[in-house]
Amino acid sequence: MPCNQGRGLYRLLIIISLLFTCAGKTYCQGKISVTAGAGFYELFNAGLQWNYGEISSLSVYGGYNFGINDVTQWSAGIAFDQTYRKPVLWKIRAGYSLGALLWTSDDERYYFSNVAFPFMALLAFPVSDAVTIRAEGGMIINVPVVSER
Repeated sequence: MPCNQGRGLYRLLIIISLLFTCAGKTYCQGKISVTAGAGFYELFNAGLQWNYGEISSLSVYGGYNFGINDVTQWSAGIAFDQTYRKPVLWKIRAGYSLGALLWTSDDERYYFSNVAFPFMALLAFPVSDAVTIRAEGGMIINVPVVSER
């Protein structure tokens, strides 16, 4: 896929984020949220998050890199998140995320499939009632399932 299509996707994600920011609080946001993001290796992801408690949620998500750099990658996973109510600094709240995901990478030299278990610390910054920006970092335990050269 040409690099121009990857830039177009970035623009689309920015436009969608702006629409959610301007739209205010949606009807079902108290229980169900839509998530989107970009991660390592230019992998774009989208998912659903069930906010079953005031600070706790369960997520299901999938990701794809749209063939950027002649490598095909995809992922699918689940996660449990907790974000504490009391801000650490200004409006930034701390929390953690535990999950499991299956991800693959395929190019002309390699094909591999892995199961990974991320243990992440997170910081969440509410931009508006409808949009929160979140940064995560931590440790991932990775187990190869298939590895071919």
